[in-house]
Amino acid sequence: MKSTECEDSLKMFIFEELKIKAEKAQTIEIVNKVCSARGEWVLKDLDYSVHLHPSISLSLSDEVEYDKSLLLWHIATEMCYVKNSGGDPDDREFSKVLSDYMLYLLVLKPTMMSEVAGIARVRYQDTCEEARNFFKRWKTELSSLPVDQREIRACENLLHVSTTIRPKLVKEGDRSESLLFDACILAKDLNDLAEAVGEERRGEERRWKMMSRIWVELLSYAAFRCRPNAHAQQLSQGAEFITLAWLLMLHFGLGQVSN
Repeated sequence: MKSTECEDSLKMFIFEELKIKAEKAQTIEIVNKVCSARGEWVLKDLDYSVHLHPSISLSLSDEVEYDKSLLLWHIATEMCYVKNSGGDPDDREFSKVLSDYMLYLLVLKPTMMSEVAGIARVRYQDTCEEARNFFKRWKTELSSLPVDQREIRACENLLHVSTTIRPKLVKEGDRSESLLFDACILAKDLNDLAEAVGEERRGEERRWKMMSRIWVELLSYAAFRCRPNAHAQQLSQGAEFITLAWLLMLHFGLGQVSN
């Protein structure tokens, strides 16, 4: 898919998602719930409860800091994207584009994300460091492969890591905030979710549909919580996509209650 085609279709996808949410938000209470959703509304709407692994719902819950959720989902999305090419190509590409964009905001646009950033920079740096250490042992093998095969093999190596024991318990006493292996658990469970649905193509389609919609909620959550003056300042410098999403939310009557 060409970047311009992806951009136009992505804008329409986000427009339709926010429009649907606005139609459901008939009271102030529901408006605030919609704007505070970080993926849980998507899970309820798609009724994945039968096949849902705990790591999926937990990673999106209020018990987990937003920046942690975003980093977990970015890594897991990347692993699913590299390993799985099936399903609806639009939903797959939307997930990838939004995942990369939200990480860009979190790491490189801290003023835009200051209300939700938490200790994102520490978690990001620690995760990168753990990834570098992990892949040192595979350096010779990976470097011998064609470039287009290296990412696939790297993801395979990560997915083969035993995660029976939670990474937090393994690293007890370690002050690292790395999320690398927690994200591996999430990626495995997302893959299992696709397989649990039944027929492979249908499972892939439903999984990518869920993931793309979750990324819209992660985007709108951050847009809602970004300070209005930060959005205004960004407009004078050239609008960020998250600011356009915020303006669209206002257009649909989402967000002004809090802001």
